[in-house]
Amino acid sequence: MSEPNIPALLEAIQDARPWMRRFTKKTYPQAFQDYTVQFGGLFREALRDAGEADFTALADTLLDGLAEGWSRQRFWNRASVQMNDKQMLVCFLSPMLLEDPDCAPLAEALREGWAARWPKEPYQTATAKQLQKGFRPTFLGIALPVDPKEDEE
Repeated sequence: MSEPNIPALLEAIQDARPWMRRFTKKTYPQAFQDYTVQFGGLFREALRDAGEADFTALADTLLDGLAEGWSRQRFWNRASVQMNDKQMLVCFLSPMLLEDPDCAPLAEALREGWAARWPKEPYQTATAKQLQKGFRPTFLGIALPVDPKEDEE
């Protein structure tokens, strides 16, 4: 077995700007699909290289890399960078991993590892479909009523 490409895996989390710009009701489905095409194979390969039973070790390595990246930031920027990484985990990486049954345990290991390291900042995982249902119609920042039939789908 070879070593996983950790810098490339961290890029999938730390390069938030282009992906979070596309986190809107209209653009998220295509952005998620593009993210999956770009990074899905990389994570499957990393899990194969790391050994399927070693999800926790890979998650710990990724979380160590994130923490190291935060430590290189100026102190006033660290919280912002941490929030961006957390948003990427919630909105793109975890849903992508949950779609693949072989990768789903890594999503859980990342969530549990994050909660163990930063217990005041836990997050929950959700599928891309669940996230898409969370977008609510608004007009000038005011939430519009939702058709109950849409929630049943």
